[in-house]
Amino acid sequence: LIQVLGNPILAKVVDKVGKVPGIVGGCALISCGMAALPLCSNHYEMAAVLAVWATGSSLLSTSPISYISDRVDDKRRAQAIALLRTSGDVGFLVGASSMGALADWIGSLEVAMQSSSGILLAATSWFALRNLLTAQLEKASQKST
Repeated sequence: LIQVLGNPILAKVVDKVGKVPGIVGGCALISCGMAALPLCSNHYEMAAVLAVWATGSSLLSTSPISYISDRVDDKRRAQAIALLRTSGDVGFLVGASSMGALADWIGSLEVAMQSSSGILLAATSWFALRNLLTAQLEKASQKST
């Protein structure tokens, strides 16, 4: 329900604040939800955590596609979006299988969920830092010309 209602609203937010903040915010919310889910002790806490996770997922429904669309030329746009979708599908398969195997191996779903959260947060931090440094380099390049 949050995604169905939130997608159009959050897409407008992404249009205002930018695609990179949308991606970083979405991944951060999912990572927080993923880390907090094993700590829930009742249905109310779980509903709140899943609402945070769904809000992050809503941000990721449009932000990456818009980001990719801005980065590639018209002739390669369909292929770029297809590769984005395929990499997401592969990530879901490999990530879920890997974390399931980890949970089975160590006997703790909590540790697997929090490990997955940490991996997502690290990847998100790298993406944010790389985009920040690229923007700084572009700004410095523009000043020197």
